[in-house]
Amino acid sequence: MGEGTTIDLEALRARLATEEGPRLWRSLEELADVPEVRRHIEAEFPDIVHASQIDRRTLLRLMSASLALGGLAACNGSDAGTGAPLLSQSHNMPGYVPGVPVTIATSLALNGYGRGVLVKVQEGRPIKIEGNRLHPASLGATDVFAQAEILSLYDPDRSDAPLQNGVSRSWEELTNFIRPVRNELVFEEGRGLHVLMPPTASPTLHRLIGQARQLFPHAQWHAFSPIDDSNHQAAAISVFGRAVDLVYDLTQADAIVTLGGDLFADEPGHIRYAADYQARRRAPGRELPRLFTVETRMSLVGARADERIPLRPRDFEAFAEALAAALETGAAPSGSHPAISRLADALRSAGTRSLVAAGREQPARVHALALAINARLGALGTTMRTIEPLNAVPGEVRTLANLAETIKAGQVSRLIILGGNPVYTAPADIDLAALVRRVPLSLHLGQHRDETAAVCTWHIPESHPLESWGDLRAFAGTVGLRQPTTMRLKSGLSAEEFLGLMAGQNVDGRGLVQATWREVWGDAFDTRWARSLEDGVVEGSAAPTVDVALPAGWSPEPAVLAGSAAGIDVLFSPDPSVWDGSYANNGWLQELPKPLTKQVWGNAALIAPETAEVFGLASGNAVDISVNGRVVRAPVWLLPGHAPGAVTLPLGYGRQMAGRIGNGIGFDAYAVRTSEARWTATGEMRRVGEKIPVISTQQHHSLQGRDIVRVVAPGEAVRPEPAHPSIYPEWPYKEHAWGMAIDLDACIGCNACVIACQAENNIAVVGPEEVAKGREMHWLRVDRYYAGDPAAPETYFQPVPCMHCEKAPCEVVCPVNATVHSSEGLNDMVYNRCVGTRTCSNNCPYKVRRFNFLDYQGTGVSAPFEATNPQVTVRDRGVMEKCTFCVQRIAAARVDARVEERPLNDGEVMTACQQACPTQAIVFGDINDPDSSVARLKRSPRNYALLGALNTQPRTTYLARVEGSKENG
Repeated sequence: MGEGTTIDLEALRARLATEEGPRLWRSLEELADVPEVRRHIEAEFPDIVHASQIDRRTLLRLMSASLALGGLAACNGSDAGTGAPLLSQSHNMPGYVPGVPVTIATSLALNGYGRGVLVKVQEGRPIKIEGNRLHPASLGATDVFAQAEILSLYDPDRSDAPLQNGVSRSWEELTNFIRPVRNELVFEEGRGLHVLMPPTASPTLHRLIGQARQLFPHAQWHAFSPIDDSNHQAAAISVFGRAVDLVYDLTQADAIVTLGGDLFADEPGHIRYAADYQARRRAPGRELPRLFTVETRMSLVGARADERIPLRPRDFEAFAEALAAALETGAAPSGSHPAISRLADALRSAGTRSLVAAGREQPARVHALALAINARLGALGTTMRTIEPLNAVPGEVRTLANLAETIKAGQVSRLIILGGNPVYTAPADIDLAALVRRVPLSLHLGQHRDETAAVCTWHIPESHPLESWGDLRAFAGTVGLRQPTTMRLKSGLSAEEFLGLMAGQNVDGRGLVQATWREVWGDAFDTRWARSLEDGVVEGSAAPTVDVALPAGWSPEPAVLAGSAAGIDVLFSPDPSVWDGSYANNGWLQELPKPLTKQVWGNAALIAPETAEVFGLASGNAVDISVNGRVVRAPVWLLPGHAPGAVTLPLGYGRQMAGRIGNGIGFDAYAVRTSEARWTATGEMRRVGEKIPVISTQQHHSLQGRDIVRVVAPGEAVRPEPAHPSIYPEWPYKEHAWGMAIDLDACIGCNACVIACQAENNIAVVGPEEVAKGREMHWLRVDRYYAGDPAAPETYFQPVPCMHCEKAPCEVVCPVNATVHSSEGLNDMVYNRCVGTRTCSNNCPYKVRRFNFLDYQGTGVSAPFEATNPQVTVRDRGVMEKCTFCVQRIAAARVDARVEERPLNDGEVMTACQQACPTQAIVFGDINDPDSSVARLKRSPRNYALLGALNTQPRTTYLARVEGSKENG
């Protein structure tokens, strides 16, 4: 460019936002000699620089600041960041039919890792989430958190405008404030700037962080998550000399030992691991795998284990060391736990098909011993492999503790918090709220005006994942693209867009993600981009295996003698309903019964019955739990199978700025969680003579010898129910006869089916007061039963929907014929006829009918109207409702078959609970078709009817659980 060349900076901004933006940025150095650019920069930064002082490098940095900030004000629009019309819009477009839902593939994050999902969108409105069968982290299934993202999207408490010191501001005011600040940061190369963000497995975020580091080379980056894997990474470095992530393959495992944690609920690949474990159990021609669980709190994997060993946290290191020694020498060390020999024999017998997995709450030494055991058994490359760490901020990353020290030293002039709620989740010994207030300028990007937003100078609304662009790596490295499923319901920025602005890229979210993959795919970008958006998965993106080996002669660091410290062991754990507190304002999850305690709307300190006896406690008694001088008051809950001498404190409750749903629910376990004791601690527990209500949806716990849940040995059949006569005539079903089979050997009690049913069928949230009266509305419940010794019980889960009885006792007692039988065997409810006598509920032996006592939809507690499924009636008060076998899905499939002039195919109709189940425990179909999956299961020798002696002839039947030499129930 010559001396007289001029440029249109606004036009350049616009071009940088297009697909040619990356190419233009690569050629920006050509602008360094343009006087017009120099004059513009001098005018833009009058208080910082003079034209004569601008060298080429500084010029480029300042110009990127000017160009990037031009796009911030655009975030005020509802379509900000979308980049192009969405497939979910209802305006005319090829292939779109108004009224017909559109399915969009995207990815959702949990703790930084991605899970592939499919979102059903009706007229531009997301209404239901399913798993993506093509995605290796979900295989078509979901967990409760993915299902609940629909409700989080429509959360009325989501932030919708920037705040400055708690006062609402416009996006233009934010732009005018940030512009000079960012100019200064660019000129000063980021001195005094600190960025705090959660770990992430997003390739685009990693790329943008790298670019931001170049623009602000002196800035410091910090990563923090209350649910982290730092102990595992420290162990990998000590054993292999480098940090790695672990990927398990349970389909190859013959013997599994878990040391804490929960493979089926807490791990990044928990959905896949549950599916793989059940696939291994179903593998033909192979003996059943052996699963041993060593844990403090009862977990989903522990409930499913063949042998479960309760252990206090302080005893895990000695247990792991004894197990390693037994495998090394062939004999258990003297004085070790009596289970050591059994576990060592099982692992030794399985050889390379064995696996030892340590939970994230375990100290680094336990992780190191587990890694060493796997390496010595030859499990590397068979039941587990190692990959590069995925969920980490690239470059030099400091800790939250380091940030706190730097703030105390007065070295932080500007602080940016990108996502998360660290003021709430930070360790109790770091008073982050007070520290953030000391920073001259702090900025928080988040979805809610939460505890962190309250102490920051500025709060910027963050867009929801279902309305923004991005990408995420799953637990094994496979990338899933994240694309909007709706126009933005509230103005905001995604983390990608905010970092893009920081890095000097004035592009929307779509352009940022495309730039990442354009670099990877090159000339094949257009084809691969379209295919990846459609599939929701980037083909061939799984992380390659990293070769590691156990050094010869490796031995763990000497154990630190724990001694016999007085007090009770304290274990912190993520909550199965609200995780780390991120989902505290989600009514579906608050009212979802926890798998083992069945508690709703709160948390409790979990203790063993033996511990309760020592302290003279019963469920609901309040205790003060003190750790290093910090005290929290909590109700206790007696949990059979919990390790004696320990207490588990679930995280995520006690929120004060969660929103209208989550405020003031439960106690805050973070109040006694410190930097040095993030997972386990030693404390004191004292009864205080107070009772705190604990709401649980299940009061009966024991099978008491009843055959509700039946158990058989491998190859055995359940005891057949004798034929009973009936006064009701048989009915011939000429076309379809719908039925369901639930495999109790596959059910892990994860609750995905319960919340999927709630999302699909517009089931109301009723609130804690109504649930305490026994008025919960769930159409599907998962009963939990204990059998045997309360100290080490057998635990069973049993999903219970409507049985759709062939001889339904509810039908004959209804005075208005509101509950009737369909021509395809469904027990239907005609809502317009129902007058609320509730005689049907009184006559139902399964207690699966729910009565609308109040107008729950209008209470402000239930789901907003936008989250409802338009294919399902929203019931008003005064009617009985129950499971319909998702009759709306049957009707939709029937219409499709008629249009295409073909019969319905087996598997074409899937109920919501069936589709969500990670272990495929629920199978639905036409029992008139002898070749259907459900008909084959009903012919299984394990098939039985719940309360079959009543002769209700339920269409929903069960397959007995299979357990070693257990006797037939």
